[in-house]
Amino acid sequence: MKNVLLIGSSYSAAPFLFLLKKMGFHVSVCGALKDDPCHAYADQSFFLDYSKKDELLKLVEEMKFDYIVPTCNDYSYLSGSYVANALQFPGFDNFETTEILHVKGKFKKEAAKLNLKSPKLYHQGLAKNILRNEIRYPCLVKPIDSFSGRGVSKAMDSDELEVALGLATASSLAGKLVIEEFVEGDLFSHSAYIEGGRVAIDFFADEFCQAYQYQVDCSNHPSILGAAIKDGVRQEVNRMCQQLNLVDGLLHTQFIANKDEFWLIECMRRCPGDLYGHMIQKSTGVNYDELFVSPFVGMAMPKVFPNDECKFIGRHTISQLKASPSFSFTSDLSVGDIEVVQLKVSGEELSSAPYDKMAILFTTFSTAEQMHSVVPRFSEFVHINSLG
Repeated sequence: MKNVLLIGSSYSAAPFLFLLKKMGFHVSVCGALKDDPCHAYADQSFFLDYSKKDELLKLVEEMKFDYIVPTCNDYSYLSGSYVANALQFPGFDNFETTEILHVKGKFKKEAAKLNLKSPKLYHQGLAKNILRNEIRYPCLVKPIDSFSGRGVSKAMDSDELEVALGLATASSLAGKLVIEEFVEGDLFSHSAYIEGGRVAIDFFADEFCQAYQYQVDCSNHPSILGAAIKDGVRQEVNRMCQQLNLVDGLLHTQFIANKDEFWLIECMRRCPGDLYGHMIQKSTGVNYDELFVSPFVGMAMPKVFPNDECKFIGRHTISQLKASPSFSFTSDLSVGDIEVVQLKVSGEELSSAPYDKMAILFTTFSTAEQMHSVVPRFSEFVHINSLG
């Protein structure tokens, strides 16, 4: 039995843990939070802050794992890539390429170099080094190293820029930020499985931010996107794969589209969180998690063929703007099957978005029209009941 280290221990990592055990591996997990669910089910646990890549490297060297598998946040892939390149594990890009794709400022610079369709970069680095005469409004300010929309804000003028700079700097471990052009449009995601430097199979989803402006909490598959935008995104992704010499595996991209235009916002090689893959599998029948895991354990990605007719699936992460103890939630939805993945115990404190979630709903709709009428305003149909 070969030994695998899963880099991550949250609920989003749990599907990988159970899949790897089903595949016959001895599965260890690492993660700093002792209450994370994967620690309860792993064959062995290591309570380690894996964002500290040299500490992760030391653990992997000492334990002599056969494989390492990232999970659903940027640090798991960044540190995993660092270790994989030092110790020759499969499935990861070289570390320089990893940083290009996972560090916002580096991605923006590479996008400009490759002439990819992406918002213009105005600044990356420390706030004190900004050349303010080069900023055009409105602009978007982001921490250089955060995820889930944390610390992101829009600035309409120089006064709002100062507030945005403070928020982004405080949300960054490195104290650095990115300022980029703000583009108008709707948000979408593209999950592409790369094989031989090209898209082998992909999935497009519509995405929406309701509780918190820059964190996706609602999505659906299949997407409303037309063929022209899908083909354009695939072409950009194929070009990026070839220019960066990406290894086989997942490349997940968020982009904004407006009529016949689109802009790539960010790319990642780690798995998107909040059980995104479960939505795809419910809709298409394709085992998204198996596709993701396979390259990291030295296996070819399985040959899969999506069903000709997808089911209409919506996903909603239940959260709130103000922290309070949560008791239950109710729903006004009149749809088909509803699956609930509970994340909080009744009475437990539910922190404010984007830092916490109560549950994830997966709903099956009977028609595309029904799905598209509900998902963009999912939160209107779900009500959190607080204690007291």
